[in-house]
Amino acid sequence: MKVNPVIVSADSGIAFEDLRASTLKFEMNEKEVDWSVYACAQNLSAILNDPNRSKQKDFFTKTWGESFVDTAPILPSPRLEDVPNAYFAPYCRKLLKRYRKLQERKSSTSIPTPQDPLHPFFPQLAARETIQILKPETSPIPRIYFTPNFTLTNSETFREVFSVDSQGLPSRLIQDKLSHYLDLVEVGLAQQISKKSSAFFSAVSTQDKVAEKVSQALTCVQLIKKELTQVKEDHVIVPLKIVSIAKKKSNLNILYQKLQLMSTVHQAQRAIQSLLGNSDYVGALDLISTTQEVLRQELQGLVSFRHLDSQLVEIRNAIEKMLRADLERNLSADLNRPIDQMVVLIDKDRLVSIILGYLRIGKVVPIVSVLAKEITTAMTTTGKQTLIEAVSESDSKSDSLIGSNAVQMAIPHLSTELWIKMISQLGQRLVQLLQHIKEVITLFQHCGNSAVGQSTDSIGGSFLTEHDEPIISIEIYTTFIAELSNQLEKSTTTADEKFTSILRHRRTWYNREEFFATLEAVRDFVASLEVFANSLVEGSAHKTLRYTSAAEIKTQTSEFFRSFHQKQTEAVNLVLDREKWRVAPEDKVKNIYSSTAFVANNSNKLKSSDSSNTQKQELHNNSENGNNSEYLDVRTAEIFFVLLRVIAEYAHLVNVTGNAEIVLGVVDLLRNANARVAHLVLGAGAVELKITKSITVANLAVVVRGLCLLSSVLPEIKEGFKQALPSKNHHLLKHVDAVNLEICRHSEDVEHKMVSILGEVIDAELLSWEARPPVPSTAINNVSKNIFKFRDAIGTVLTQKQISDLFIRVDKVFRSKLKERIASLGIQKDGGPRHGVVTSEMMHYAENLRKLNVLPANVVSNAGLTQELWTPVKKQ
Repeated sequence: MKVNPVIVSADSGIAFEDLRASTLKFEMNEKEVDWSVYACAQNLSAILNDPNRSKQKDFFTKTWGESFVDTAPILPSPRLEDVPNAYFAPYCRKLLKRYRKLQERKSSTSIPTPQDPLHPFFPQLAARETIQILKPETSPIPRIYFTPNFTLTNSETFREVFSVDSQGLPSRLIQDKLSHYLDLVEVGLAQQISKKSSAFFSAVSTQDKVAEKVSQALTCVQLIKKELTQVKEDHVIVPLKIVSIAKKKSNLNILYQKLQLMSTVHQAQRAIQSLLGNSDYVGALDLISTTQEVLRQELQGLVSFRHLDSQLVEIRNAIEKMLRADLERNLSADLNRPIDQMVVLIDKDRLVSIILGYLRIGKVVPIVSVLAKEITTAMTTTGKQTLIEAVSESDSKSDSLIGSNAVQMAIPHLSTELWIKMISQLGQRLVQLLQHIKEVITLFQHCGNSAVGQSTDSIGGSFLTEHDEPIISIEIYTTFIAELSNQLEKSTTTADEKFTSILRHRRTWYNREEFFATLEAVRDFVASLEVFANSLVEGSAHKTLRYTSAAEIKTQTSEFFRSFHQKQTEAVNLVLDREKWRVAPEDKVKNIYSSTAFVANNSNKLKSSDSSNTQKQELHNNSENGNNSEYLDVRTAEIFFVLLRVIAEYAHLVNVTGNAEIVLGVVDLLRNANARVAHLVLGAGAVELKITKSITVANLAVVVRGLCLLSSVLPEIKEGFKQALPSKNHHLLKHVDAVNLEICRHSEDVEHKMVSILGEVIDAELLSWEARPPVPSTAINNVSKNIFKFRDAIGTVLTQKQISDLFIRVDKVFRSKLKERIASLGIQKDGGPRHGVVTSEMMHYAENLRKLNVLPANVVSNAGLTQELWTPVKKQ
């Protein structure tokens, strides 16, 4: 390709400046692309963010250098295939040929040759000189023309380029110089164009091809864009619009549901009020819980509902207070009714709603606490109402106490009849109230069963048909049922305490009839409590209850017995102080105690329902009918009949009360009476008190008969005590045996005293006996008379066996005294006159004893009449 030479004339200034500017820009571009070692830099962000670089812990402590950049080997990507170098060999050979041609061309253009195209036009310049012309450092053209900001509008540049003389006219030399500069530039440009012409035309041809290909590519791109636009319209925009519309519809649906949910939540308070108005506490609490859950999960963060949760909490607390108030009001109205009206529960459905509401909250303690409080109040009210009714029937002295807090002060002022009526009614009403309380607690238990889903009972099941899940857990249910069972047992204890509190204000031990009636009422009440406690539901923690009323009546029984024992002891001592130790008249015996057979025949048949008057009337009737003639024939002193009556009353107390202390009281009474009888009779205490002048054999016989009567009755009394007392107290019966033994010993002492009195008389008579005629002698006649008197004194008092036993002992005393007298007189069994007198005297003595018919036949037989008289006397 040939390059057309450019001829620049001297007067074409504008073309020269354009050419010079282009040359300067070309030179500057070459300077800008120059690269040196100082242009080497490393991008810190590329180093830090390089994913292929390993982690560097010491990055900020490393020294700059070759080791600063991580040289870890980069593994080949598993996603790219391994291309061998053989595939690039043809390209490298082709590129190598082109590179060699380029190097040859550069070497050929570096040295000017005669074939230079500019040489014919500028023969005076060599190629090297033309190159030096265009370089600012070596060019003869001033450097000012090569500056980037060269412009003639600048006054200093203009003054430097155009030197003006003093006359102000341009110099011809300046024009020539500028023309010369222009020629130099044109020559340089021509030289450069001549050297680069081949590359220029090659680039132009290549540029045409590229432009053609670009035009074709542009046409294809336009066609593709048009088709893509159509595809976008048909397959992208419309589907995306459908998806957008569906998403918008979904969002609108969600928004609609949210708005509906918000509307529902907004109406929640009104719905809660409506449910509370219908006493549907469970529904209201469920609605509150559901609303709170919706607020937390669905409507969280909404400003319009920011206070609703706290309002719902306040409503829940208000519902809890309403539940407590309604529960107290319903239970109070139900439990404080008259006992005869407690047939059915008052407003059972509302009570069920209240209990289920409490269970829905999950609180058991408030139910039990309110129930316990109302039960205690109801029992207190029942006791107070019963007492007020009794006080209102009493005299005017207690009327001022009605309606006051000191109504219990009127209890001691009640008459016996009103007291018995009141205490009996109180026990019955408390038991009836317990039965009603059991029904209430049973209803509560049914509610718990329904709440946990374990019951199909219609009491609570129909109320929860809309609930699919239990409203309480098994743990709460178990606690609830256990607390109710425990409360039912506590109610029994509370009723017992209320009954006992009334019982403590009355001292019943001063009145016998009142005490026995009170004891009967307390026993009926305790028995009813036992029946109620045994009827409690299975699973309750039932245990043996300690009834305070039983303990209180036991205490009053002890007080009654102490008072009774004191009175009986005083009565016995009073009788002993005036006792003359004679046979008591029959009429007086009946007045004291209708029949001693009561002790023998009826002591084991006494029941707690018998009163003292009833016993006496029954025994009096038996005595009039002659059913107890055996005991009516007993002839002894009045004191022994009094003791029998007292023992019968003690036996009655044991059968009625079962108090073991009474056994010790009987023993104490008998022991003291026995000791006083011994002192008055054997110790001559009656003589000292001037009740009688002396203690005769008749007096002693009366005492012996009475002591034997007591001794015969005590075994039967002991057997009665054994049946009436619990087995743990049977060890006390040994004291009865001990006092019986003391009485028997006392009886023997009295009998010995009787025999000793007669023995002294016999001894005195035998002192004057000389074993001489006449026979019978005066001494023996006197002895026989005294024996007859002795028989007359005891014959109407003692039994035949007792008389026979006494006369056997008297006979032994007579024989022993006579034997001593015979020995002192020296009479021998030799058949002499004195021996005959002794035999005659003994025959006369035996004949008198046979008339009395008090000794066995072998004792007074002729064979052994004098046999013992002649045996040697043992020296003591």
